Amino acid sequence: MQQFVDSFLVFSPVLIYPLLHVLVVFILGMWTLKLVDSVLKRIARIVPSDATRRARINHRTETLRHFVRNFGKAILGILMVILFTWELGVDLTPLLAGAGIAGLAIGFGAQSLVKDVIAGFFVLLEDQYGVGEVVRIGTQEGLVEEMTLRLTVLRNGDGEVHVIPNGSIQSVTVLSRDWRRALVEIELSSKEDLGRAFNVLTRIGEGLARDMSALIVDKPGIIGIERLTGTGITIQLAVRTLPRKQGDVVHEWRRRIKDTFDREGIRLAESPQVKA
Repeated sequence: MQQFVDSFLVFSPVLIYPLLHVLVVFILGMWTLKLVDSVLKRIARIVPSDATRRARINHRTETLRHFVRNFGKAILGILMVILFTWELGVDLTPLLAGAGIAGLAIGFGAQSLVKDVIAGFFVLLEDQYGVGEVVRIGTQEGLVEEMTLRLTVLRNGDGEVHVIPNGSIQSVTVLSRDWRRALVEIELSSKEDLGRAFNVLTRIGEGLARDMSALIVDKPGIIGIERLTGTGITIQLAVRTLPRKQGDVVHEWRRRIKDTFDREGIRLAESPQVKA
């Protein structure tokens, strides 16, 4: 027993000092990670944004926080192992050489994975698109339901789910960023008074903007005459709406135009009759 105690007292300084050194590095590393995590939280809170962008900013910040935290813990763990073995006087040259060769082999086999992760990181960092937005990626179009550093998951109008590796994305069309444009075309009879029709359409647009102010970004306007034919005059109207709300606005706009035109006696163009 005495021999064991003597051996421990001789060996303990050799083991305790490296452990203390590694413990100090670990504490400093975890403190740094918490500091970075806190900074990312505060950045998300102080960045000025409206309600339509707040959810996207929060999601991007959370994803970056998870990435930084996991990546930082992995680097810290590797650093502690290397530091501890170095403090014990272990020659790391053969180990590092073997790890380098293994890492090179894994790197060649995981090029597509690394490409996906890097592409996903820059998608989040540059705020190219986010969860809840409607986008078109290549030939696929749909709502972004989920985003990771490796994948983007879309769900289209038919409910189909498309899983797209971020590294394969060449171009993205965001269909719901900030606002969308709603268009309405009506074809009046060629015998109608355009001045009177324009006045009625302006009045309808003002009422629509007042009653649907929660969905409409600015006042509806008359773009102008789109087409002239022998039977009718096509007039185009437009308004900016919140993303994914243009359908609701268009449906209500058309209904009001039809009801008002019926009351005012304004005639729409009639389809040409096909002779038998």
